[in-house]
Amino acid sequence: MILTSEIIVLHKTKYKDSGLIVHGYSNTGGRQGFIVRNGRSSKNYAAISQLHPLSIIEAELTPGEKGDLKTIREFRTLLNLPSIRTNVSKSTIAIFVSELIYRSIKEVEQNRDLFGFLKRAVMLLEGLEENYANFHLWFIVEFAGMAGYSPENNFSAQNEYFDIISARFCPVSQNQGTCIDQANSHILHSILESGENSIGMLKISGRQRFSFISGMLNYLGHHMGHPINIQSLEILREVFE
Repeated sequence: MILTSEIIVLHKTKYKDSGLIVHGYSNTGGRQGFIVRNGRSSKNYAAISQLHPLSIIEAELTPGEKGDLKTIREFRTLLNLPSIRTNVSKSTIAIFVSELIYRSIKEVEQNRDLFGFLKRAVMLLEGLEENYANFHLWFIVEFAGMAGYSPENNFSAQNEYFDIISARFCPVSQNQGTCIDQANSHILHSILESGENSIGMLKISGRQRFSFISGMLNYLGHHMGHPINIQSLEILREVFE
């Protein structure tokens, strides 16, 4: 039986002599791996080059044997993303975002709300013509909420420090060892307050972006129960510092 699925591409790995495994997030089965046979042959280079981080495809899938991965029989690009492909800053953000999803989500189950959010986020990144350097900051906060770990926005003059454990703002004296610092707590509050608008509103340095992302990765890792080690984080820092 042939199945049709929309897939957001996250990662690719080699499979046997000439194949690929495409790791993606689909609208029908969540986080999954898919086999592309002969995916590394020269005649398929043009098609496979479309499978870049955060590309969105519609694929015809054939089921594997029990426990085996589905095979991508055919696919077509669902959305053209020329800006993400050619803009170095945007492509770096795309690599980070795709790796974050890849290393965070383990469940192989349908989640249409999460898929819809991810698809809208890709379209937002593609459509931004300027002031997109903070996109990944907004994304990781929204992604945390979609994953079930939304920070509580109880920020006030008395509660200026975000506590990773309780997922809420508190006085620093209350949980000194588990709070992110004041500057990053203020950034988080701004993002929670302003949503997408915070992407263009925040005026912060590359070093501050890196610090904020590191704090949010610690937050996600704590609540997901495993560390989230992002290999592309250093590249992201180099591009935006």
